[in-house]
Amino acid sequence: MNSVLDPRVIRTRRLLIDALVNLIVVEGYEAVTIREIVRKAGVNRSTFYLHFRDKQDIVTQMQDNILEELSETLKHPTYIYETAINDFKNTNKPISSHVDMFEHIQKYSSLYRKMLSEGGFRVHVTELIKTEVL
Repeated sequence: MNSVLDPRVIRTRRLLIDALVNLIVVEGYEAVTIREIVRKAGVNRSTFYLHFRDKQDIVTQMQDNILEELSETLKHPTYIYETAINDFKNTNKPISSHVDMFEHIQKYSSLYRKMLSEGGFRVHVTELIKTEVL
């Protein structure tokens, strides 16, 4: 059975995750607290706990969202490595999925700068890129 999420739930989760991202960029992961997340998102603390168990849960879901988006940039239905290389040699245009990947990284550059220093996230990003690109 497919359940459709209420737009208010989606909006609230987005507000909380956006607040987390902004706080990590400014203060770093360790300095961020749930109190600051809810203040920045403009929601009650109890609302936070309706959507996430704790700080680690929201961070994990944020990372999963970012990695899923990164993965999607690398998936082109007609992408075959050999074909892409030949296209590059013939047209002198870069591989479109690689361009999309770098645009994604640029979009989240401040967050990547902070989060890649955390070993777990770095490992996940590295594995994703190795799997999808190589």
